[in-house]
Amino acid sequence: MAPQQTSGWSRSLARAGQIAAAAQPAGLCTDRHWDFVGIRGVLAVVLQALADRTGRDPEDVLLEELLEHCEQGAGHVRTLAVALVGEQLAHSVDTDPEAGVPAAGDSPVATWLWLTRLWPPPVPDDVDGLPPLRARRHDGMIRGIARGHPGAAVDLLPGWAADAVAATLRAA
Repeated sequence: MAPQQTSGWSRSLARAGQIAAAAQPAGLCTDRHWDFVGIRGVLAVVLQALADRTGRDPEDVLLEELLEHCEQGAGHVRTLAVALVGEQLAHSVDTDPEAGVPAAGDSPVATWLWLTRLWPPPVPDDVDGLPPLRARRHDGMIRGIARGHPGAAVDLLPGWAADAVAATLRAA
């Protein structure tokens, strides 16, 4: 199945950012924070997939529905992503190891490439006397969740995305 054209992607990202901020300290809700960018991306993918599937605007997807889908985990998020990025990309990992932080105007594919990017552990400073290697670990981003875990954000963060939705529901 080919990816659909998404008309509300920027609205999905904006709403996802608001929801993600509900579970993070305000100072960490920036594009320099790996956790926030990842949770926002997972939420945006789920919001947009649900909106496209039902012909609604992302703003009209109920928080309870969003929570239910996030709670189903990474495999379910990847299944939802098929409609946005295609079958092969939805089930890929590290297709673009240099994928940058997606901006608001970027496509769902740009967000997905970042969400499926692997994050290698730090290179030791001294490996049998070799000169130190300075690997870019998280592209200079602050990271609190699963520090040291090389996995892709989409595989690590659906539960955290569900927590952000639950926090938004409690605040409502």
